[in-house]
Amino acid sequence: MILVDTNIIIDFWRKPNAEMTTVFSTKDIAVCGVVKAELLYGARSSTDCYRILNALAVFPCLDLCATDWDILGKNLYDLRSHGVTVPFQDAIIATTAMINGASIWTNDKHFALIKKVFTNLVLY
Repeated sequence: MILVDTNIIIDFWRKPNAEMTTVFSTKDIAVCGVVKAELLYGARSSTDCYRILNALAVFPCLDLCATDWDILGKNLYDLRSHGVTVPFQDAIIATTAMINGASIWTNDKHFALIKKVFTNLVLY
């Protein structure tokens, strides 16, 4: 399974290319709550919100359960103790991917930093 990051979805919506189209149509793609929230935050109207929700409804949504937040907190501690500072939402996405055995499809440089500490994180 591939957990797709917000920046990939935005790039796909703005300038889809054949490679992205192939991945979205042939691979097992998922989103998570943070990605949904970030995309909805960028909506410019209630119509945009409706379109975003409909577009994302075709993908399974991976989320953290109550005990996973402890893992996230420990991951944030481990990152900080290794001198790595990343946005909170990127740590949530990375933790969600690791817990669910998913790779992350992203163009965000923060995930390469996270991978230096968590070598089990798989980037697509």
